[in-house]
Amino acid sequence: MLLGGCERMSRRPYDVYLYTENFMFGRHGEKQKLLSFLLQHNNPPGDHAPAVLPIIGGAAIGKKTLVAHVCSDERVRSRFSSILHLNGDSLLKILDHGRTMEGMILVVIEFASNVGDDDWKKLHSLLITMGRGIKIIIVSKLKRLARFGW
Repeated sequence: MLLGGCERMSRRPYDVYLYTENFMFGRHGEKQKLLSFLLQHNNPPGDHAPAVLPIIGGAAIGKKTLVAHVCSDERVRSRFSSILHLNGDSLLKILDHGRTMEGMILVVIEFASNVGDDDWKKLHSLLITMGRGIKIIIVSKLKRLARFGW
């Protein structure tokens, strides 16, 4: 009875965002970490391995929303000549587009199920041959996919 007149709080706080002048309140720390990963300098000369950052967490907590906000940032858009969004099922579709892309490439891959090491090695070796400046973001709820990150 005492709390009957109070406003109810959401049980899932990540479903509610407060936007103030393009600032996504509540995810600022995560957004800054992701931005620093994407905007930092590349690997040393001779090392063409793409940098991989896994974003792992429970279902419907805002992983894709966070990545979408970072990818729409002007600094990220100006740094990468191409931003590819793939899902685990279309993982090797990059073979069709990869040969025609130049410059720095950002690949965002959403995995709904586990991926085999062989498929990952195929993708990884293709990206190495494409040159320097490639970064990969893995978005998934599966903790075992974190093994592909740094």
